[in-house]
Amino acid sequence: MTALNLNDLGGKVALITGACGALGRSFVEAFAAAGATVAAADLPGQDPQSVFRSLPGAERHSAHFADLRDPDQAERLVEEAVSRHSKLDVLVNSAGILEVASFLEVSPESFQRTLEVNLVGSFLIAQAAARQMVKQGTGGQIILVSSNIGRIPRMNNVSYAVSKAGVNHIVRSMAIELGKYQITANALCPGSCATPMLIDNQASSDPGRLDGIIQGSVEQWRTGIPMGRLAYPEEQAAMAVFLASEGGRFISGQTLCIDGGQTYFT
Repeated sequence: MTALNLNDLGGKVALITGACGALGRSFVEAFAAAGATVAAADLPGQDPQSVFRSLPGAERHSAHFADLRDPDQAERLVEEAVSRHSKLDVLVNSAGILEVASFLEVSPESFQRTLEVNLVGSFLIAQAAARQMVKQGTGGQIILVSSNIGRIPRMNNVSYAVSKAGVNHIVRSMAIELGKYQITANALCPGSCATPMLIDNQASSDPGRLDGIIQGSVEQWRTGIPMGRLAYPEEQAAMAVFLASEGGRFISGQTLCIDGGQTYFT
């Protein structure tokens, strides 16, 4: 037996959505550093090219635009990536929103919007990517960014929690149906991560609330994060690169929490 080639994505083409967000940017940078060619995508009006413009070998990457709530746009995004790069080996779907509200106050419109972006969008782009991978006949890796909130409840996050729990079950269903095509499907589940979504939105830029998340608070994040800090985007990206490499070729249907022990101590 020979050792597997870990964290080397040379020759692979990866479609990364939500590329302009903090996590998406880290995915683009990490995949490019590992040798992948990246099709970076985000909503119209964003600038995904800015994410890789200053990276070495920037000319091999491409920028795309799509609203993944629209099935036609999801399919067209995959078609554009394949037209530009001849194939698709990896999907990392990092597009998502978080709207903070208590259960008693969340509006039907907010609940529906969160499900459309986080859950329906994940399904549509994963389905489009999987169809392309089946057509190619060479396997592939599908990584949907979920959250550890998809496994445990949080205060004031019912819409987000439900959407991410759905994403987790999408990958389980995909894994049992797509395994025969040598396509893996996994949910990458960040914990409390140092991104604007958490710091500015969830914690309202309040140092006291951030400390409550890290140290533990019954009113906020219960027992906190055992490692004593927020996760970093690049730590999430490192796991995504591993899952897309030879090292992750037999991992499928999993919800992988990168959260410093937060999930199992909550």
